[in-house]
Amino acid sequence: MARSRFWNYEVALLIMMSAANGVVAMDRLALNVLSPYIIPEFRLSNTQLGLLASGISITIAISGYFLASLADSTRRRKTILLITLVLFSIFSAFSGLAASFAVLLAARMLLGLAEGPICAIGQSIVAIESPEERRGFNMGVMQNLGAAVLGMTLGPILLTQIAGAAGWRMAFFASCVPGLILAACIYIWVRPISEAPPGAAPVRSVSPDAGKEEGVLSIFRSKNLNLCLVIAGLFSAWLIVIGAFLPRYLNEVNGMKPTDIGLLIGLSGPSMAVSGILAPWLSDRIGRRPVLAMMTAFGVVMPLAVLYVHGPFLILLLALFIGGLGGGAGPLYVAIIPAEAVPRRHVATAVALSLASGEIVGGVIGPAVAGWAADLVGLAAPFWIGLGCAAVCAVLSLFLDETAPRKRKPAVAPDAPGMATDVPLPS
Repeated sequence: MARSRFWNYEVALLIMMSAANGVVAMDRLALNVLSPYIIPEFRLSNTQLGLLASGISITIAISGYFLASLADSTRRRKTILLITLVLFSIFSAFSGLAASFAVLLAARMLLGLAEGPICAIGQSIVAIESPEERRGFNMGVMQNLGAAVLGMTLGPILLTQIAGAAGWRMAFFASCVPGLILAACIYIWVRPISEAPPGAAPVRSVSPDAGKEEGVLSIFRSKNLNLCLVIAGLFSAWLIVIGAFLPRYLNEVNGMKPTDIGLLIGLSGPSMAVSGILAPWLSDRIGRRPVLAMMTAFGVVMPLAVLYVHGPFLILLLALFIGGLGGGAGPLYVAIIPAEAVPRRHVATAVALSLASGEIVGGVIGPAVAGWAADLVGLAAPFWIGLGCAAVCAVLSLFLDETAPRKRKPAVAPDAPGMATDVPLPS
């Protein structure tokens, strides 16, 4: 691919990896925006709605860790990414075939098995291919831009319109097409990471013990990684719990129609795209720690907006847009900080661990507890849970060691794996 000032392999790779994460987000969130159609047909309780979110999270956590580790150890990142993306696209249509709650739950869990490693492998490829001065920005774009555009903006609008015209099952059938198209693009244009040019920038680690131990368990010596695992769990609970119960709350408490809910969620989605790009870019300049603390603090606004803003559509839209800026925290605690806290050979594994923590705590425990609380005390309970999670994450962010290249001293052991060296280590 010809190189130019505005278009080169780095840009093309970033677009494709971001689109892959966007397709994953669209299918992952499809159940949420289609829930006003599905709930009456299957007569779902709040607990069952929470279990549907929890079920997919279990399988994402399991497959994400093991397949991302396999990609790291075999260096077959592109191959594993392609296989899982194709399977994910096929499995996304299975939800439309469900005839009961049990079958729908099984279909979502099967989807999670294929989805698990896609984000982690994509982020590891972007981290390894990116120049150090743009790594945070690139990883932020990969994490949030596609997810916001496809998953939070176009997806809710298109899926609810298809469901309104042809039924919710047809919406699931249509959702598999973008992934298959993207898989073909990645197969044609993305080179294997082992063929990266000699000038590719290494992923630096700030862990002082990074070079002392070859085993993957050595990454748990990193304070930053351990803090990110906790933050990932709690802030994912904020995102998943609010996402799972927002359509039902707006439908049953605010009396909004499903198509209006899809439009509201879709129009507020760009806030995550804005913050998902701005937050990593800003973190490259002023540091990861203050930006992560600020973004997680924004997360407190979202549940407050849902609970207390009952005005006109535009007022609620503005409130949700501001609260959605908290989504900019995702790239930092999921990928950027973990990638800078471990040796290069363990980047995909570290990202997968952060994602797994998010899925287990935020995706399995969070929705189940929130669903039980909603059945016990009312639909406001999930949003109070989300508020508490965001507030705790803002405090924990202040205890991170700074990892932004511009804000820290050069590594003291340049020959250690993952540290800055003149010659990048092989992937």
